[in-house]
Formats: sequence, structure tokens, C-alpha cells
Amino acid sequence: MKSLYNYAVLATLSVMAALPAAAQHKSNGFQHADSLYQTVSELDSSMFSAYNKRDLETFMSHFSPDLEFYDDRGGLSGYAHNLAAFKRNFTDPVHSSRRESVKGSLVVYRLGRFGALAIGVHKFYGTVNGKEELEATAKFTEVWENKNDKWQIKREMSYDHR
Repeated sequence: MKSLYNYAVLATLSVMAALPAAAQHKSNGFQHADSLYQTVSELDSSMFSAYNKRDLETFMSHFSPDLEFYDDRGGLSGYAHNLAAFKRNFTDPVHSSRRESVKGSLVVYRLGRFGALAIGVHKFYGTVNGKEELEATAKFTEVWENKNDKWQIKREMSYDHR
């Protein structure tokens, strides 16, 4: 019985000793001080500044012509479908939408020489008759391609809408 007790104590101490090492395991995601993070963060801000201003041309310039957009509510759509949908939304005289990134949620991963993967959380607010309300909080994942120093989203996923 005593050897079983010693074994249990030894096993517990081994696990406890391993925890700090596991907690120190560095993520491959880039945070605020990294230049790739800064680039993608600025692109995200630029894109949604255009969205919030209803500047369709600038907003859509952030997307590749071969865009694949996956949404948990609507499935898969491409560039042309999204262009038409945003054009309708931006010209709606009754309802407007505003996007806000959740501070601290953006994580950026390098994709070799291709570009970057961005993951984060954003909130959408809708205004009807002058009253703004939170309409949805969702997660997003974006594959950004850097081709000849022009960054565009090739794949967008928006999911877990609440």
C-alpha cells in the first residue's frame, strides 16, 4: 500500500513539474510587436474602415477575385456573390451595419512566402431608425495572400455567429 502511495505522489509531482514547461511553450502566432502582425492588423483596419464607411470599391479591393467565402449561415460564396451582397447592404436606406474587431483577439500566423493566416473575433452592430444594436458576434479566419506586395484575402471563414 505504501508503494502505491509513493507512486501516486511521484506521478503527481512529475505532472506538476511538467506544467510550467508546457505553459511556456511558445505559440507560432505573431502578436503586436511583429511586423507581419502589424501588416495584417492594418489591413484588417483598412478593410473594415471601408466597410463601416460603405466604401464598396475600397472594401472589395481587399478580396482576391478568386475569393472563397465560407459562412456558417450561408455556406460557400465567391467574389461576385459577395460584391452583389455588399452592394445591396451598403445602399440599404433603412439598415446599416458596423463591424468592430474584439481587442486582443487577433492572432496572425505566417504561411511561408505565400502570406498569412489571421484568426480573431468581431462584432457586428446594426442601426435601424437611428438605434444601434449588437446583431452578432462571430469568429473569423482569413487566408491573406501577398502577391507582389499586394495583400488580398483568398479564403474567408466567418463562423460561430451568436
